[in-house]
Amino acid sequence: MLPFVEQVWIEHRTMEVYCTAHPMAVLRPWLMADGILRARDLRSIPSGRRIKVAGLMIMVHTPPTRSGKRVMFATLEDESGLIDFVMFPGIQKQWAKEVLTNEVLAIEGRLKREGEKGLSISIVAEKVLQCFSGPFPLLLRQIPRT
Repeated sequence: MLPFVEQVWIEHRTMEVYCTAHPMAVLRPWLMADGILRARDLRSIPSGRRIKVAGLMIMVHTPPTRSGKRVMFATLEDESGLIDFVMFPGIQKQWAKEVLTNEVLAIEGRLKREGEKGLSISIVAEKVLQCFSGPFPLLLRQIPRT
């Protein structure tokens, strides 16, 4: 049997689909070593705390706003769920290209809870963590081998 990382790599290269595991599960030990949290970890973190998350880029939406300024709303997916974040115009100037072009994206920002009982969770992005963002195959090659 092939090691876990190699198995997922082969699936990506040959089928462009993941059968063995979610691709973020392969990267997780490397990400956790730097304090990057999973979607499910966010449930127990209070609003306002600075956090780091990473996931596959699922969607970016820039709806029109009354002010005419572009606000980016995006969703990442990791092995435990979905992560929503917002990026306001001042931050976009530096990071929009990374948000719009990376397959895997890692961000740092402030957790924000809203709604009844604070169950609606999102992140106000402050920066992109470039060393943990990029094409999945490239990130696979960066995982330290043991």
